[in-house]
Amino acid sequence: MTHLSVRSTGSGEPLLLLHAMPLDSTMFDSVRQGLGHVMTVDAPGFGESPPASDIDAALGAESPSLDTYARAVIADLRELGIDRCAIGGLSMGGAVAMSILDQAPELVSALVLMDTNIGADTDEARAKRLEAAEKADRGDATTVLPMADTMTSPVTRERRPEVYDDIARRLRQVRPDSLAWMQRAMAARPDRRHLIDTLDIPLLLIRGEDDASCTEHMMADLAQRYPGTATVETIAGAGHFTALETPDELRRLLADVTRP
Repeated sequence: MTHLSVRSTGSGEPLLLLHAMPLDSTMFDSVRQGLGHVMTVDAPGFGESPPASDIDAALGAESPSLDTYARAVIADLRELGIDRCAIGGLSMGGAVAMSILDQAPELVSALVLMDTNIGADTDEARAKRLEAAEKADRGDATTVLPMADTMTSPVTRERRPEVYDDIARRLRQVRPDSLAWMQRAMAARPDRRHLIDTLDIPLLLIRGEDDASCTEHMMADLAQRYPGTATVETIAGAGHFTALETPDELRRLLADVTRP
Protein backbone atom coordinates (compact mmCIF):
# COMPACT_ATOMS: atom_id res chain seq x y z
CA MET A 1 0.00 0.00 0.00
CA THR A 2 1.36 3.39 -0.97
CA HIS A 3 1.62 6.40 1.34
CA LEU A 4 0.38 8.85 -1.30
CA SER A 5 -2.19 8.81 -4.08
CA VAL A 6 -0.39 7.63 -7.23
CA ARG A 7 -1.85 7.49 -10.75
CA SER A 8 -0.16 5.63 -13.58
CA THR A 9 -1.07 5.68 -17.29
CA GLY A 10 0.56 4.36 -20.45
CA SER A 11 3.51 2.03 -20.81
CA GLY A 12 7.26 2.11 -21.24
CA GLU A 13 9.92 3.87 -19.19
CA PRO A 14 8.16 5.82 -16.43
CA LEU A 15 8.11 9.59 -16.18
CA LEU A 16 7.08 10.76 -12.72
CA LEU A 17 5.55 14.25 -12.68
CA LEU A 18 5.37 16.21 -9.42
CA HIS A 19 2.89 19.06 -9.23
CA ALA A 20 3.05 22.70 -8.16
CA MET A 21 1.87 24.14 -4.86
CA PRO A 22 -0.97 24.61 -3.99
CA LEU A 23 -2.52 22.46 -6.72
CA ASP A 24 -2.64 18.68 -7.17
CA SER A 25 -1.61 16.12 -9.75
CA THR A 26 -4.68 16.69 -11.93
CA MET A 27 -2.85 19.73 -13.27
CA PHE A 28 -1.05 17.21 -15.53
CA ASP A 29 -4.20 15.56 -16.90
CA SER A 30 -4.02 17.33 -20.26
CA VAL A 31 -0.26 16.77 -20.48
CA ARG A 32 -0.18 13.02 -19.92
CA GLN A 33 -2.42 12.18 -22.87
CA GLY A 34 -0.29 10.99 -25.78
CA LEU A 35 2.84 10.41 -23.71
CA GLY A 36 4.18 7.02 -22.69
CA HIS A 37 4.20 5.78 -19.11
CA VAL A 38 3.33 8.77 -16.91
CA MET A 39 3.02 8.59 -13.14
CA THR A 40 1.70 11.41 -10.97
CA VAL A 41 1.55 11.78 -7.20
CA ASP A 42 -0.58 14.02 -5.00
CA ALA A 43 1.43 15.80 -2.31
CA PRO A 44 0.56 15.14 1.35
CA GLY A 45 -2.78 16.77 2.09
CA PHE A 46 -3.50 17.58 -1.56
CA GLY A 47 -5.72 15.85 -4.10
CA GLU A 48 -6.47 12.29 -3.03
CA SER A 49 -3.49 11.87 -0.70
CA PRO A 50 -3.91 11.54 3.09
CA PRO A 51 -3.39 14.55 5.36
CA ALA A 52 0.22 15.60 5.84
CA SER A 53 -0.06 14.77 9.55
CA ASP A 54 -0.71 11.14 8.61
CA ILE A 55 2.37 11.03 6.39
CA ASP A 56 4.48 12.62 9.14
CA ALA A 57 3.24 10.03 11.62
CA ALA A 58 3.87 7.12 9.25
CA LEU A 59 7.43 8.23 8.52
CA GLY A 60 8.30 9.56 11.97
CA ALA A 61 8.72 13.19 10.90
CA GLU A 62 8.62 15.82 13.62
CA SER A 63 8.10 18.92 11.46
CA PRO A 64 6.90 19.77 7.94
CA SER A 65 9.57 18.98 5.35
CA LEU A 66 9.71 18.38 1.61
CA ASP A 67 12.17 15.62 2.48
CA THR A 68 9.33 13.72 4.15
CA TYR A 69 7.23 14.12 1.00
CA ALA A 70 10.18 12.87 -1.04
CA ARG A 71 10.69 9.90 1.31
CA ALA A 72 7.05 8.94 0.81
CA VAL A 73 7.47 9.11 -2.97
CA ILE A 74 10.63 6.98 -2.86
CA ALA A 75 8.89 4.38 -0.69
CA ASP A 76 5.87 4.34 -3.01
CA LEU A 77 8.00 3.89 -6.13
CA ARG A 78 9.74 0.92 -4.52
CA GLU A 79 6.41 -0.49 -3.35
CA LEU A 80 5.22 -0.32 -6.97
CA GLY A 81 8.34 -2.03 -8.26
CA ILE A 82 9.79 1.08 -9.93
CA ASP A 83 13.57 1.02 -9.53
CA ARG A 84 14.37 3.77 -12.06
CA CYS A 85 12.41 6.55 -13.73
CA ALA A 86 12.67 10.03 -15.19
CA ILE A 87 11.38 12.67 -12.77
CA GLY A 88 9.88 16.01 -13.68
CA GLY A 89 8.95 18.63 -11.10
CA LEU A 90 6.97 21.81 -11.67
CA SER A 91 7.46 24.62 -9.14
CA MET A 92 7.34 22.95 -5.69
CA GLY A 93 7.59 19.64 -7.53
CA GLY A 94 11.06 20.61 -8.69
CA ALA A 95 12.24 21.03 -5.10
CA VAL A 96 10.77 17.61 -4.25
CA ALA A 97 12.48 16.09 -7.30
CA MET A 98 15.80 17.43 -6.03
CA SER A 99 15.18 15.89 -2.61
CA ILE A 100 14.48 12.53 -4.27
CA LEU A 101 17.69 12.92 -6.28
CA ASP A 102 19.58 13.71 -3.07
CA GLN A 103 18.14 10.80 -1.11
CA ALA A 104 17.96 8.13 -3.82
CA PRO A 105 20.01 9.13 -6.89
CA GLU A 106 19.86 5.58 -8.22
CA LEU A 107 16.12 6.03 -8.86
CA VAL A 108 16.50 8.97 -11.25
CA SER A 109 17.28 8.31 -14.93
CA ALA A 110 16.63 11.86 -16.16
CA LEU A 111 15.62 15.15 -14.55
CA VAL A 112 13.13 17.74 -15.80
CA LEU A 113 12.82 21.01 -13.91
CA MET A 114 9.83 23.15 -14.85
CA ASP A 115 9.12 26.67 -13.60
CA THR A 116 10.93 25.96 -10.36
CA ASN A 117 13.36 27.44 -7.88
CA ILE A 118 15.49 24.69 -6.36
CA GLY A 119 17.35 27.15 -4.18
CA ALA A 120 16.31 28.11 -0.66
CA ASP A 121 13.91 30.95 0.11
CA THR A 122 15.24 34.40 0.81
CA ASP A 123 14.57 35.68 4.33
CA GLU A 124 11.72 37.82 2.97
CA ALA A 125 10.12 34.94 1.06
CA ARG A 126 10.46 32.64 4.05
CA ALA A 127 8.76 35.18 6.32
CA LYS A 128 5.85 35.50 3.86
CA ARG A 129 5.43 31.73 3.76
CA LEU A 130 5.37 31.46 7.53
CA GLU A 131 2.87 34.29 7.76
CA ALA A 132 0.66 32.49 5.22
CA ALA A 133 1.01 29.28 7.27
CA GLU A 134 -0.14 31.08 10.42
CA LYS A 135 -3.18 32.44 8.61
CA ALA A 136 -3.93 28.95 7.31
CA ASP A 137 -3.73 27.66 10.89
CA ARG A 138 -6.67 29.99 11.57
CA GLY A 139 -8.60 28.57 8.59
CA ASP A 140 -7.63 31.29 6.11
CA ALA A 141 -6.19 29.96 2.84
CA THR A 142 -6.95 33.09 0.82
CA THR A 143 -3.27 34.03 0.64
CA VAL A 144 -3.01 31.80 -2.47
CA LEU A 145 -5.85 33.45 -4.38
CA PRO A 146 -3.72 36.25 -5.93
CA MET A 147 -1.64 33.56 -7.68
CA ALA A 148 -4.31 33.37 -10.38
CA ASP A 149 -3.24 36.85 -11.46
CA THR A 150 0.41 37.05 -10.42
CA MET A 151 1.55 33.60 -11.58
CA THR A 152 -0.22 33.28 -14.93
CA SER A 153 0.64 34.81 -18.27
CA PRO A 154 -1.26 37.87 -19.55
CA VAL A 155 -1.93 35.71 -22.60
CA THR A 156 -3.74 33.19 -20.42
CA ARG A 157 -5.78 35.85 -18.68
CA GLU A 158 -6.74 37.58 -21.93
CA ARG A 159 -7.08 34.74 -24.44
CA ARG A 160 -7.72 31.61 -22.37
CA PRO A 161 -10.29 32.72 -19.78
CA GLU A 162 -11.42 29.13 -19.21
CA VAL A 163 -7.88 28.21 -18.11
CA TYR A 164 -7.67 31.24 -15.83
CA ASP A 165 -11.04 30.34 -14.31
CA ASP A 166 -9.88 26.76 -13.74
CA ILE A 167 -6.73 27.92 -11.94
CA ALA A 168 -8.75 30.34 -9.81
CA ARG A 169 -11.17 27.54 -8.93
CA ARG A 170 -8.32 25.24 -7.90
CA LEU A 171 -6.88 27.95 -5.66
CA ARG A 172 -10.24 28.48 -3.94
CA GLN A 173 -10.37 24.78 -3.07
CA VAL A 174 -7.06 24.63 -1.20
CA ARG A 175 -7.46 23.17 2.30
CA PRO A 176 -6.02 25.44 5.02
CA ASP A 177 -4.36 22.64 7.02
CA SER A 178 -2.64 21.30 3.91
CA LEU A 179 -1.49 24.77 2.92
CA ALA A 180 -0.07 25.45 6.39
CA TRP A 181 2.01 22.27 6.30
CA MET A 182 3.26 22.87 2.77
CA GLN A 183 4.19 26.50 3.32
CA ARG A 184 6.27 25.50 6.34
CA ALA A 185 7.86 22.66 4.37
CA MET A 186 8.71 25.02 1.52
CA ALA A 187 10.10 27.63 3.92
CA ALA A 188 12.43 25.01 5.41
CA ARG A 189 13.76 23.61 2.14
CA PRO A 190 17.53 23.79 1.60
CA ASP A 191 19.38 25.05 -1.45
CA ARG A 192 20.02 22.02 -3.66
CA ARG A 193 21.41 23.76 -6.74
CA HIS A 194 24.81 22.20 -6.01
CA LEU A 195 23.44 18.80 -7.00
CA ILE A 196 23.35 20.01 -10.61
CA ASP A 197 27.13 20.57 -10.50
CA THR A 198 27.91 16.85 -10.76
CA LEU A 199 24.71 15.57 -12.37
CA ASP A 200 25.41 12.73 -14.82
CA ILE A 201 21.92 12.13 -16.20
CA PRO A 202 20.01 14.10 -18.90
CA LEU A 203 18.70 17.49 -17.76
CA LEU A 204 15.77 19.33 -19.33
CA LEU A 205 14.91 22.85 -18.13
CA ILE A 206 11.54 24.38 -19.03
CA ARG A 207 9.96 27.68 -18.08
CA GLY A 208 7.03 29.80 -19.14
CA GLU A 209 8.15 32.97 -20.85
CA ASP A 210 6.05 35.12 -18.48
CA ASP A 211 6.98 33.31 -15.25
CA ALA A 212 8.43 36.02 -13.02
CA SER A 213 9.12 33.53 -10.21
CA CYS A 214 11.41 31.39 -12.39
CA THR A 215 13.49 33.75 -14.43
CA GLU A 216 15.59 33.17 -17.52
CA HIS A 217 18.65 33.93 -15.38
CA MET A 218 17.75 31.20 -12.89
CA MET A 219 17.49 28.60 -15.65
CA ALA A 220 20.70 29.81 -17.26
CA ASP A 221 22.48 29.38 -13.92
CA LEU A 222 21.34 25.75 -13.70
CA ALA A 223 22.34 25.08 -17.30
CA GLN A 224 25.78 26.55 -16.63
CA ARG A 225 26.23 24.39 -13.52
CA TYR A 226 25.41 21.19 -15.41
CA PRO A 227 28.57 19.34 -16.54
CA GLY A 228 27.01 18.36 -19.87
CA THR A 229 24.74 20.23 -22.25
CA ALA A 230 21.34 20.84 -20.74
CA THR A 231 18.29 21.28 -22.93
CA VAL A 232 16.69 24.63 -22.13
CA GLU A 233 13.22 25.47 -23.42
CA THR A 234 10.96 28.51 -23.03
CA ILE A 235 7.23 28.28 -23.69
CA ALA A 236 5.77 31.47 -25.16
CA GLY A 237 2.51 32.77 -23.74
CA ALA A 238 2.86 30.79 -20.49
CA GLY A 239 3.37 31.82 -16.92
CA HIS A 240 4.16 29.66 -13.89
CA PHE A 241 1.52 26.96 -14.41
CA THR A 242 2.68 25.71 -17.81
CA ALA A 243 0.96 22.34 -17.40
CA LEU A 244 -2.41 24.11 -17.27
CA GLU A 245 -1.70 27.17 -19.40
CA THR A 246 0.04 25.48 -22.36
CA PRO A 247 -0.35 21.68 -21.97
CA ASP A 248 0.18 20.90 -25.65
CA GLU A 249 3.51 22.69 -25.75
CA LEU A 250 4.66 21.11 -22.48
CA ARG A 251 3.63 17.65 -23.71
CA ARG A 252 5.70 18.14 -26.86
CA LEU A 253 8.77 19.00 -24.81
CA LEU A 254 8.26 16.02 -22.51
CA ALA A 255 7.70 13.54 -25.32
CA ASP A 256 11.40 12.72 -25.72
CA VAL A 257 11.63 11.86 -22.02
CA THR A 258 9.10 9.03 -22.27
CA ARG A 259 9.39 5.93 -24.39
CA PRO A 260 6.21 3.90 -25.17
